[in-house]
Amino acid sequence: MNAKRRKGKLYIGTSNIVVPGNRQTFPEYYRDKSRLHYYSTLFSSLEVNSTFYKVPMPRTFEKWTGEVPQDFRFTVKMWKVVTHQKKLIYQPSDISSFLAAANHLYHHKGCLLVQFPGSITSDYSTEVFNILQYIREADPHDEWRIAVEFRHESWYIRETYELLNEYDAALVIHDIPASKVSGHNTDASFVYLRFHGPKGDYRDSYSTEQLSFRAKQISAWMREGKDVYAYFNNTIGEAYANARLLQDLVKQ
Repeated sequence: MNAKRRKGKLYIGTSNIVVPGNRQTFPEYYRDKSRLHYYSTLFSSLEVNSTFYKVPMPRTFEKWTGEVPQDFRFTVKMWKVVTHQKKLIYQPSDISSFLAAANHLYHHKGCLLVQFPGSITSDYSTEVFNILQYIREADPHDEWRIAVEFRHESWYIRETYELLNEYDAALVIHDIPASKVSGHNTDASFVYLRFHGPKGDYRDSYSTEQLSFRAKQISAWMREGKDVYAYFNNTIGEAYANARLLQDLVKQ
């Protein structure tokens, strides 16, 4: 008899901490707690975008781990020094130093989000390959899952999927109009979604119909045994409400 397939988990949250109101509007028990602590009672994961601008000290990452439950996961966005330099010129030590700090998240590691700007087309496939290779060299035990987000449609070809599969990296499914992703590399062991807003401008709210469609997809992926990471980056709009609704829809 075949062993029963493990059902995948949903790690859902917002891009940076988004909670309704200020601390005085929190339930009384949480008013003297950190925003992260309260947030972690509402969602199972957080996409940390601030790491794109500045790498926190190791003790900062370590402090975060004391604010969240055991099964909470952090996704961190790769430092812009690696992904957003002209012609992708950087030092391998930039990657290793970034991971050396982020590794202080210990067992709360989720994904490493590697997002490239629209100026990086598929002509840079060798450079992107090298970045993924350096990440794996700096993470020899594959403790981080790699999610790659492209902002140029030239990447959505078979060669890209093969490249990502080699590193078990997931192509980020996102909805920026100029580079919207309709499919993903199905060989990856997990799925990663970013919701940038219905128009891709980080604003407004998704409809229940739109989120119901995604909920059905997520449930199907989870039945396949794949973990799903889903983050709402429409932080000028209704990121919190949308994330809560999608979370509830998947549970139904």
